[in-house]
Amino acid sequence: MKKLISLLSSFMIVTPLAGIITSCSIGSDKDKNSSFDPSQDEPIDFKNPYAETGTSEKTETNLMKARDMKWASVLTNDYSNSSRYRSLSNVDNRAESTNTQSTLAKKDVLKNNLKSKIGFNPYSDIGIVEDSQEYLLKNKGLGSSYKEHAKFEGNSTAENNHYNNLGELWNNSDLFKDKENDGITLGFMQNASDENELVPMWDAAPNKTSNNSAEWFQQRWDKWTTGDKKLDSSKVTISFGPFANSLWHEAYKNGYTEEQLADKLAEISVKYGTKKFDFYFAAPYLTNKGSYADSQRLLAGALKILLEKDNEFDIRLSLVVSTKDGISSVIARPNGNWDGDISLIGSEEFPLYMFTKFLGMNFRLNLVLPYLTYSAYNEVGGDKDWEMKVIKSATEDTEKTWRTINDKLNGNTSKFLNDSGNVYDRMVLTPWIGKRAEKAIYDFDANDALEFRKFAEDKKVGQISMFYITRDYPSEFMSNGLGPDGIADKNALDQNIRSASGYDKFTYSKILNGTMKTDIPEEAKTPEAISKLDGYLNYDRDIRNNHSLDEYQKEGWDGVAGGNGNEWNQGQPSEGEGNVVNPSTPSTSNKNVYVKWEDANPNRKDNIVDKNESNNSTYFSPYLDAGLYEGNDIAKIRENTGLDHLTLAFVQQVNSHNNSLDLSIAGIENKGDGYAWWEKSQLYEKDLKPLVDSNNFENIKVAYGGATTGGFIEKNPWNLAYKLANNDINKASDLLSDALFNYNDYLKNFASKSSGKTLNMPKNIDFDIEGQAQEDHISNDVLAKTLAKMKKSDSSWNFSVTLPVLPSGLTNVGFNVMDKFTKAFKNEGLSYKDMPVINLMLMDYGNGIYLDGKTNGKTNFDLAKEAIENTKENIAKSVIKNYGISTPSNRDIHRLIGATPMIGVNDTVEGVFTLEDAKELYNWAQSADLSYLSMWSMNDDRGKLSGVARPKSLTSHGLGYLGEYDFAKVFNGQWDEKVKRPAKKV
Repeated sequence: MKKLISLLSSFMIVTPLAGIITSCSIGSDKDKNSSFDPSQDEPIDFKNPYAETGTSEKTETNLMKARDMKWASVLTNDYSNSSRYRSLSNVDNRAESTNTQSTLAKKDVLKNNLKSKIGFNPYSDIGIVEDSQEYLLKNKGLGSSYKEHAKFEGNSTAENNHYNNLGELWNNSDLFKDKENDGITLGFMQNASDENELVPMWDAAPNKTSNNSAEWFQQRWDKWTTGDKKLDSSKVTISFGPFANSLWHEAYKNGYTEEQLADKLAEISVKYGTKKFDFYFAAPYLTNKGSYADSQRLLAGALKILLEKDNEFDIRLSLVVSTKDGISSVIARPNGNWDGDISLIGSEEFPLYMFTKFLGMNFRLNLVLPYLTYSAYNEVGGDKDWEMKVIKSATEDTEKTWRTINDKLNGNTSKFLNDSGNVYDRMVLTPWIGKRAEKAIYDFDANDALEFRKFAEDKKVGQISMFYITRDYPSEFMSNGLGPDGIADKNALDQNIRSASGYDKFTYSKILNGTMKTDIPEEAKTPEAISKLDGYLNYDRDIRNNHSLDEYQKEGWDGVAGGNGNEWNQGQPSEGEGNVVNPSTPSTSNKNVYVKWEDANPNRKDNIVDKNESNNSTYFSPYLDAGLYEGNDIAKIRENTGLDHLTLAFVQQVNSHNNSLDLSIAGIENKGDGYAWWEKSQLYEKDLKPLVDSNNFENIKVAYGGATTGGFIEKNPWNLAYKLANNDINKASDLLSDALFNYNDYLKNFASKSSGKTLNMPKNIDFDIEGQAQEDHISNDVLAKTLAKMKKSDSSWNFSVTLPVLPSGLTNVGFNVMDKFTKAFKNEGLSYKDMPVINLMLMDYGNGIYLDGKTNGKTNFDLAKEAIENTKENIAKSVIKNYGISTPSNRDIHRLIGATPMIGVNDTVEGVFTLEDAKELYNWAQSADLSYLSMWSMNDDRGKLSGVARPKSLTSHGLGYLGEYDFAKVFNGQWDEKVKRPAKKV
């Protein structure tokens, strides 16, 4: 589906499709089934002009164009002659030109900001506690007025810990010795979480609600930048992003032009007294899809205008690097045959492409290196000191990638090279110091820091950063006892103020800033030795059992829950949401969260309250994002909704190797203690056991593919099978069929062993083919041939192929994929009624389509029905052509269609699939006799978290007025009164 797998993985569950489909005959029930529609047995009346080919690419492009983004005019208009801060929105744009090379790409305006010495520019998060006293107050739920009463025992050094007092830190010469080159990167500037307008706020603080978060952050900033020990604001790099409420995406959603966004950034510059900006890309904004890709283009265009008008701006793009190969790149791949097709560019390199297209090399490229994982550890053979090997390789490869991208786009990289013939002086390197709490196989110690500094000096890197300066404090590493893949730190301290390393405070800073070059301390390993280190904070003694504030515990904490806190309990993550502040319920609806029924349903006046009887054939099998730890309590979901089918997404080739077909959820390493722990505690206990206990295990459907493999097709087993078979399609088909069978058999054996029951193997498989995977033609031939052979050999297999769709039906590319399966099943001598179900992704059509539909009085159900009916004609034309039959009936083809909307707010945010749309879809599906209903995803079937209406996310659909599991209730036919008549507002 559209969402990326995150964290580990889990599978999605479904009811035995084969048994259901073969055992139910709608015709026999027609006299007593009120949902029966006699027109379904009539021949199809073709009306879709694209029925035989799918929607043309030109038509698709026109339909999906959401707004007029001035691609060529912003590139070719030289804004350098405009006065510096007059309103940029008044600048005239040149007519569209065939020359689309940026005027800024021909200049080198960054060179004035490049220094001969390496700058030290560590990250901090404005929401992290300033000192130990504030941490104690926050823990005890007390306001800052009690700070003078926060005391520690005499043998504690914690009283002098200034984690995030940036005025104090900036004036510490041991940390910042070169005030000309050094600075602090402060995150994270986002958009106000309760606004539907562009309102920049630290940590997405609510603007209108009563908790005063915005004021609290502003007071903190003012305190740091005034007084005796003040922070020089001009040396602060404001970091925008990375995980939620992105300023540039909110600007896109609010219809900002490039000039208007440049104006807004200029306002921020003036307000905070700095011209240094960092744009940190992470999911969901790190993607090449839909509105997120368009908003990257909007941002890049705005930055071109800003920088061209004022060359003093210092812009930085931050990208996460998680493997030794650096940024994954289509443009810079070894064979070098990228033809300029932007649709082929992968998600990791898409922001780099956009920035380089608009800015040339007039920005800094920051490689964020905290997210190296067990897979990266395996890449270099599992050596103890693996981190620097990966970091060096990733840095060198990405430097080459960047130069290649600029050569392809602008052809003038030589202008930007330094004396060594590279662009390292335009790069920043950012390691995570110490151990990562949740992935403690990563251990960046003081010796790594020294090697890192020497590497940066040798390469003449422009800046060194780190996550975070607040973590540069000693703490005891308390292992959860799992193997390399699952080892984690259970220390109760907030991981933002601990390194899980045994060094005196600021040891990492002194090494990385070049102060400490010799006499690197040996790391203290024992709890006793660590407790004697400068800066040590003992959570049990200094915080939990601290009684200095007992008599004052009358008021609550008057700060905010900012910072990227992530405490651990038995090796599992907390339920915190990173650096995003938890606001109270928004006072207004916006395009990410809706608190009123009427706002989400602009073309409706009433609720849908009458439910059609079930046709006893159309089943409901929602996708479960098995990589999430939240929203996967299937036992609770079953209890509330009667769920008896589930689709586990997404199984892929294991990441660690490609020398044999080896499958797992999200491609995670499927061996070792860490996997065994996850397999038992998550996959079985949370996902499979409820289906086993309710005798629905055979209804599980395994889903392959998804958005991830749409960009990395080698993760699809049908792609790898063809390569392993040396391009022999027949041999590849044999390899693939064995792999598919074996994975379902593994599920059966694992669940049987775990439950002590004798279980039958589920025979239901879905293949989600999107993005570049749709054009992986020979591999798709392998898949089609394999499924036809498996069905011919055993008719109880039930297959579905999930494809993107528009209201006009399948696209050309999607039609061609569907047609391959029709041909393969015909060639195998099978009936067209045995073909895989074509499951339609009724989502993300493009904002233009949604806005046009809204203007014409349509609902999201209307658009979904159009998509299904037009696809019905696409499938029928393929069947008629390949099987040589006369026109099939509506029912015949509807039985070959599944319907999967994205519930709530879509990725293209103008699309809001509401509960009323779901009820209409359910009713119509019973009448039309569709094969099945699904949804993306079961994990986000809620609009509130902890009682607060939350924007669309992996765990919220964004409709705050609804209850938990309302969509699942509707699609499973369990319509209670709250489903029939949901609340009109939060």
